[in-house]
Amino acid sequence: MPAGTLPAPADSLRTDSLHADSLPAFPFPVQSGPADLPGETPAVRWRDTTAAAVFGPASVEAAPRTLPPSGAPSLTDNAVFQSFVLLLAATYATLLYRNIGDIRTLVGHISRDAASRQRLSEDPGSSGFSRFLHIVTAIGMLFLGVFAVKYGDALMPRLLTDTLSHGAVLAMSLLATLACTAIVACQAALVRIAGAVTVSQPFVSQLMLLRRTYFALAVIVTSPALLLFALCPRGTGNVWFSVITIELAMTAFLYLKESLNLFISKKISILHWFLYLCTVEIFPVSLLWLSLVR
Repeated sequence: MPAGTLPAPADSLRTDSLHADSLPAFPFPVQSGPADLPGETPAVRWRDTTAAAVFGPASVEAAPRTLPPSGAPSLTDNAVFQSFVLLLAATYATLLYRNIGDIRTLVGHISRDAASRQRLSEDPGSSGFSRFLHIVTAIGMLFLGVFAVKYGDALMPRLLTDTLSHGAVLAMSLLATLACTAIVACQAALVRIAGAVTVSQPFVSQLMLLRRTYFALAVIVTSPALLLFALCPRGTGNVWFSVITIELAMTAFLYLKESLNLFISKKISILHWFLYLCTVEIFPVSLLWLSLVR
């Protein structure tokens, strides 16, 4: 052997033979790189083709399916607002537990078969029942604020809902409560002014007691369904909304009936009753609604 030449490993021939024999068995062509074949153009690793060549001539190109846009975030789906709703629920349950006797008195005032003048002439004044009506009225105003935010959740634009924080949603509910309180105060002022002009304060007191009584009835009847509606996810709760609408419609019908009976019992024209409804009950609410829509 020439000097400086080392014998090849015993397995080198076997390795080369194995390598040489394995190349033809490889089912795909082996692309050599520029380092293996100097001066050669690198082989193209892809080529353009058509969909018909790949999938067959009977293939049809399908339109790409677009993903539906994500819905706007819900105003009421946050811990701050829902905690406030649960706090109102606990307050409502405590009211029912501690004032069950006043609730019986309220239902008795409404369902009694006596004439309206006899039923409403007993003004409770500063009694415990009057305090109960004040508490129910305050809870009802808070419920109205919650209902306004929940109902307006589907009407507000997405750009506005994205920028509102959780605390801002609760502030909106309290602002709606203040707006409802302002409407009730305006209605009471109009009735008091009309009573002062016509010198009929006893009749005005009976009418105000009638309004407070039926508002308290509406709060007690609709609060369970309203609480469930406020906690429903966005786009759901239509059943509870329908229940609330039916209960409010029934309460409004009873109130209109009793207020008409009160006017008739005092020998006041039905035209004055109609003017009372348009001026006191409808005009402030419609004015606020038009201002919000515009």
